[in-house]
Amino acid sequence: MAFASLALTACSDYKDMEYPDFLGSVNTAAGVTVSLPSTLSVYENQTVFNVPVEVTGETNGKVVVNVQVKEITVDGTEPAKPVENFNITSTTVNIPAGEAKGSIECTNVWEQGVINKDRTFEITILSAEGATVSSQKTCIVTIVNSDDAYTMLLGQWKMSAETLFEPGGPVEYNLTMKTPDPTDEYYGKELYLFGLLNYDFLYVPLSYSFDEETGKVSLAIMPGEFATTSTVKFNGIGDCVLVSQNAYLPQQMKFGEPIELTLNEEKTEITAPEDAEFFLSILPYPALNSNLGYLDGWNKIKFTR
Repeated sequence: MAFASLALTACSDYKDMEYPDFLGSVNTAAGVTVSLPSTLSVYENQTVFNVPVEVTGETNGKVVVNVQVKEITVDGTEPAKPVENFNITSTTVNIPAGEAKGSIECTNVWEQGVINKDRTFEITILSAEGATVSSQKTCIVTIVNSDDAYTMLLGQWKMSAETLFEPGGPVEYNLTMKTPDPTDEYYGKELYLFGLLNYDFLYVPLSYSFDEETGKVSLAIMPGEFATTSTVKFNGIGDCVLVSQNAYLPQQMKFGEPIELTLNEEKTEITAPEDAEFFLSILPYPALNSNLGYLDGWNKIKFTR
């Protein structure tokens, strides 16, 4: 009973103490300053992040720092709006005695699947108890966009089309959108839909571009591009190359015109013109001087997910 009484008293005392008084008295030691880093960058898909408050000098008590938050625009970014784009737990930071660093805790509000400019806001130290405010008192925080039109297309897609070969009729294939290696010169310029004819080594090569002003993605099926991984040779003599019409002219190295595709706003459907056709032609690599045959051909082409 005595222990319970002591515990209840201690709990009551704790509740009566006003935050942040429980950290004790304010620092009285001289030569203590507080500062912020000049810049900090975080990705918007990083839920929680901290802006560090640096304490220079030896303290014998707590340091209390008050900050102000302001929307700003820097180098083509857009303002980060409190509540809409981020939140700050508190604009008062309490740093215990002996600690060299405090933290301004922030949380991002991530609009997943929305491509936007990087967003910026500014944190400035307004005042400090137990320390002098350094000349480096403002931090520009950049919330870097995590959604990218290029990488957002990666993943599983289903191709539906009409086969142009006997017996004809509708076909469907489960495909996987992939990119070149990030170190490859074609990264950001090409995409590959693997799984054509249900073979993981056959793919549809696509060109890719993105207009930052309009936010529009442009895609096209590329004739003349290899459509199989380099480790696979058909009958040991040929590679599979994409042609956009059943009229490959080996002497003139003509493969047909690119097939322009349309990506819907939700980025869930890619369609080709209904009369567009493409074929998988087997050519003797590296000469490409004759057509050894076709694996298949399609029209009424659509990719969905």
